Amino acid sequence: MSTTPAPPAPRVLIVDDEPGVRLAIGRILERAGYAVRIAASAEAGVAELGREPAELVITDMIMPQQNGAELITILRRDFPATRVVAMSGGGNFWPQGYQRDAITTSAYLALAEKSGADGILPKPFETAELLAVVDRVVGPPQRAG
Repeated sequence: MSTTPAPPAPRVLIVDDEPGVRLAIGRILERAGYAVRIAASAEAGVAELGREPAELVITDMIMPQQNGAELITILRRDFPATRVVAMSGGGNFWPQGYQRDAITTSAYLALAEKSGADGILPKPFETAELLAVVDRVVGPPQRAG
């Protein structure tokens, strides 16, 4: 009985200025079967895509120098086949704690959609939410069979 090899795993580039966020998302996606690379800034992400394409870029919206909306605009222009998922917590921490649906998060994610994002994720999010959005946007990794 012969088995067919699995097609290559979807390639995902994570762009976030927070190392812990990049690594946590990367670990989740690698365990799920995606091929993951990371970049610490929008500029580094564009350079990385120039070296090797990716099917998906997951980007934070709030970053120094170039923000996520600027990155999405560049991706739509220079890498139109690459899908994009934007994430944001909006930086909205109040004395009473994090406000997931505060206007700042909603505004950043609305900007992401207007800029051309294929999916959005409000921070903080659960593993299942991340995987659901990524699977919807690029499809789950295929298993050998």
